[in-house]
Formats: sequence, structure tokens, C-alpha cells
Amino acid sequence: MRTLSLSLFIFALIAMQALIGGARQVFGLPTYIVLALSGLALATVRREQVGVSASCVILIGVLAAWIVGRAIGSPVNYLARHDFFMVIAALVAYLSFAYYFTDEKSRLVVFGVLIAGAIAHATVGAIQFKENNDFMLLPGIMRPSYQWRASGFYICPNHLAGLLEMLSLMGISLVFWGKMKRWLRVLLGYGVLMCLLGLALTGSRGGYLSVVFGMGIFSVISLWITHRLRTGRFWFTLGSLLCAGVLLIGGTLFVMLKSDTLAVRLGQIYEPKNMRLYMWRAALEQFRLDPIVGTGSGTYLYYGRQFRDPSVQNDPIHVHNDYLELLAEYGLIGAALCAAAVLMHLVAGCAGLRRIVDEKLAPYRETNGNGLALLVGILSAVGALLAHSVVDFNLHIPANTVFVGMLFGILAAPMSGIRRTSNIDSQPSAWPWTRWAIPSVSMVFLLLSFRLLPGEVYAEKARVALRDNRFSESLEAARNGLKWDRWNPNLFAYAGEAQHFLTMDAPNAAFRRELHLRAVDAYNDALRIFPRDTGLLLKLAQTLDLLGQYAEAEEIYQRAFDGDPNFGNVYAYYGRHLQMQRRFKAAERYYAKALEGFDWPVAKDGKESIRRMKENPVSGTLMSLSSEPDDPSPVMPRVLNP
Repeated sequence: MRTLSLSLFIFALIAMQALIGGARQVFGLPTYIVLALSGLALATVRREQVGVSASCVILIGVLAAWIVGRAIGSPVNYLARHDFFMVIAALVAYLSFAYYFTDEKSRLVVFGVLIAGAIAHATVGAIQFKENNDFMLLPGIMRPSYQWRASGFYICPNHLAGLLEMLSLMGISLVFWGKMKRWLRVLLGYGVLMCLLGLALTGSRGGYLSVVFGMGIFSVISLWITHRLRTGRFWFTLGSLLCAGVLLIGGTLFVMLKSDTLAVRLGQIYEPKNMRLYMWRAALEQFRLDPIVGTGSGTYLYYGRQFRDPSVQNDPIHVHNDYLELLAEYGLIGAALCAAAVLMHLVAGCAGLRRIVDEKLAPYRETNGNGLALLVGILSAVGALLAHSVVDFNLHIPANTVFVGMLFGILAAPMSGIRRTSNIDSQPSAWPWTRWAIPSVSMVFLLLSFRLLPGEVYAEKARVALRDNRFSESLEAARNGLKWDRWNPNLFAYAGEAQHFLTMDAPNAAFRRELHLRAVDAYNDALRIFPRDTGLLLKLAQTLDLLGQYAEAEEIYQRAFDGDPNFGNVYAYYGRHLQMQRRFKAAERYYAKALEGFDWPVAKDGKESIRRMKENPVSGTLMSLSSEPDDPSPVMPRVLNP
């Protein structure tokens, strides 16, 4: 059963990476089911008698409980699901590697498979880079337009960089400190080079800096080990590390500078006007709303919109800083627990490293060992990820977070095959109830994943059908999904949008009006779940405009302005709202405001249509003769001129 559990865990982790990192629930839930089965398989497995840091396990348990509890109590249940499931998945991985997969062989097998997966990521990334397109190997999966930037099986290059930086550092450690056959060392070295190549192709500036930071940590630890074991070889080791660093970093830079695209990206590492700075300010504004317990899981999605800078027009889904997002959504309590847990695991890892050197290697004058290599690699990888988290949100990507959970589990029990005798940490394996921790969590995890998966599958079918203009199929899929999950606002939104577009083929005005009324009901149902979603508000307001219910639409637009006052598309659609009421002067003002930061198609088309009307002799004369209020809306003075 232990082998079965490990196999299921590996399959779940690789599948999660292949399915865009599990970034969307429809792709994450199937892999969570496999991961839960891996945890259940451990119910009959005897735990290894390995020293586990009680402090680490307790802190991780309290942190996970806080995040899960805060997710349950968050304002929008659906938005909170992402963190809820991701943290449980990471907890299963953590406990599995702290208590069960404690031998070097199991840990090395997992790492070997992940290196093979990284080579596949890099290969797909090389195609994306070479073809300068958004190629994705698996059918039906599309990524945003990153052009040449490689993302492998993920949909964001920064997330792939986060994975590859960790794997490359662990690989370097195993090549340098590991004990293996020569052909394996050569093969692993090739895997490291592929990881670094893939990292270079991502164009992730945070990834570039983080891997250099991780190499610095690796060098410092390596010099300390040499000093402890063979003082006479200190300078030789220092020279070797410097040469290796120059070859790796210098060689990578040489290759990157051969590409004009990558050379330009390197020149952009320092960017004082980066959008992240504005997103961080928005997170700090959100933090001030509820500094102790935070505003709740997933709430940056709409508070980021509310506090966005006018220059940020792309949807600020995440803060691009794991620490600030944690602080804003989980408050000072969540941030303090996380800081304590990270610090305790680093202390446990360093203590384990010292004991491996003193108790396993020093008596035999050895300087190589796979346990040592794994621990040095993990400390370097975790250091790199902690640095990368300042500028990105890798810890909000399930595949990366589960992998990090595994690494922290190893840090909690670093002494493979050696019992702790220190009084600093007790032995949680003595607690009988801990035997059922993983199976119990996995059972709850399994049931919830099974329960919600059908709704997510139908939601994905509805989304794809809507994208492909198969509106009847989209409506049917959305209705089927609502039979399983009535707390998913996307299902209501897809149903409303499908009915809105079905009006194009409506046989008469009465049926068209009926479809629009049904769409209004669907949008209202979605807004009852997610009342501050800008997209839903705009869709509802547009539909009300088409029904001629301008007063009701005005109220909805005001809600959109209140929740997203600096989003150009709100101004664009409000301009159309005014134009439909023949308030052309005011509409032009709103179109102009919308076009200040971004070429929104609605604003461009609306402005162009008014220009053509003015040039037409008949309509132009009528427009000049019509009277229009100077201040047609209460929105204008409050939002346009803050």
C-alpha cells in the first residue's frame, strides 16, 4: 500500500502540472481526488520511526486550520474554494513526506520523475519560444497571449519559472553532493541544464533573480559543509563553486544574449514603473480594511479592482506578491502563523543538516550523501521560492504549492533513518491520533472533490461552448451544472450570456424580450453569490439597457463604478448606456475617459459611430437641435473628477 500511495502521489503531482498547474478548479479537482486516494492508501501503512519536529507539525496544522477556517467564513464561497482545496492538498503532501515517505529512495524517485516532467515542460516551452505563439500540447487548453515566453504545460511563464528554479537547484545539489553512478550524474546534469534553459525561456525576471539567490544559498551551505568535514579542501571547494557558478550563470547569459528577445528581457529586470507596485498598493489598501483577520480568501479579486490604479487595466486577479496577498486576505494572524511556520522549518532543516554532517558523514570522513544533497537542495530551493514570492504568486498555483508542501514535510523530518535524541523537538509519532490525520483529511478531501467536480465540468463545457458560439449547448451545460452546484456564479453567468446571445436568432420581438428577461434573472442569481463582480454587473446593465430599463441599468452601473472606479471598460459601457438614451455629448466624454489608458473596443466603436452620425447631414442636424442635460448622471462628477 505504501508503494501504491507513492505512485498515486507522483501521478497526482505530474497530472496537476500537466493540467495548467491546477490553476482552475475543473483541472485541479480530478488531481485532488487522486491525491486524496494516495492519502487514504496510507491508512494501513506503518509510519516510519523518524524524528519529526513537533513544532513544525503543530505550526503547519494551525496555519492550515486558519486558512481553511477563514476560507469557510469568507464573503464569496466560490472564490474561497481555491485556497481551501489547495491548502488541504498541500497538507496531505506535507504529512505524507513527514511521516511516511521518509527514506531517501522514495524522495529521490519523486524528484527523478519531476525532473523528467521538467524536461517535458522545457521542450514544450522551446516550441512556444521558437514559434512565438501560445502553443499548448494538450488539446482544449488555451493560455493568455504570452507570445514567445515559455510556460510549458502551465498557462503562465512565471509559474513555470517558480517550478524550474526549485528543481534546478535541487538537481545542482544532487550533482554536487549526491552519491550516485556516473551515468546517473550525467543524466541529472542534463536535466539541470534543461531546467535552466526552460527558466531562461520563460522570460521571468523574478525567476532569474531567484535562481541566482538560491545558488548563493547553495554556495554558502556547501562551503560550511566543506569547512566542517574537510577544512583543507575549503579553498578548492570555493574555487569549484565559483567556476561552476560562472559556467552556469555565464553560460546561460551568453546563450540568452544571443537572442535579441531574451536580451531585451534581461535589460528590463529593473523596471521602476512596473505594474506590480500599483497592485501592492492596492493590497495594502485592502489590508487596512481588516488588518487582524483579513478580508477573506479570494477577496483581492474584487478589492484589487476597487483600489486599482488607473494605469492597471488588466484584471488584477492576484497581487503578484504572495506575502501581501496573505496579509490582505488572512490578516496579521495569518501572516504571523506563516512566518513562524517558515522560520521553524528552516531551523529544523538547518538542524537536520548539521546532524547529518556530524553523525552520518563526519565519523567516516565522507563528503557525499543523497540525504545531505536532498537537504541542501531543498533549503536552496525554498530560499529561491521565498525570494520569488516577493514579485509573483507561485504559492497560489496548486501544483507548485503541493510540491512546496512536500519539501516542507521533508524539512520537518530531515533525518532519514535516524531517530532524534535531541530534547529540542519531541516525537509526534508517539501521538496515536496522528496516525489517522492523513486518512481523515483525505476522506473529507475526496468527498468534497467528488461533490464539486460535476458542476465544474459542466461549467467548463458551458464556457467552451459559449466561446465557440454554440449558445444552446452552453445554456444546457450551465443548467446541468446548476443541478450539482448552485454556489458557482459562473454557471449562472454562462446561462445568462447564452440566453443573451440566443436573442440574435429569436423569431420575434416577444421571444427576444423573454430571453433577455431570463438573462437578467440569471445575472441577478450570479450577483447574489458574487455581488461585487464587475463583469457580472456590466452584463446585467447591458441587458437592462436592451430592455429599455435605463433607470434600473443606471443603478447597476453605479454599483460597477463604486466597486471598480478606475476600470476603463466601465466607462466604455456607461458611454454606450448614455448613447442609447441619445445623450451623445455625455457619451463622448465617457468614451474619451475610457480610451485614456486602453483601446477598449466598445469605446472606440461608440466614439466612431457618434462621429459618423455627426458627419451625416440628417442625423447631424438632429443632434445639433436636440437638447441634452449638462450633467446627465450622478456618476460623472463623483468618479470622472475624483
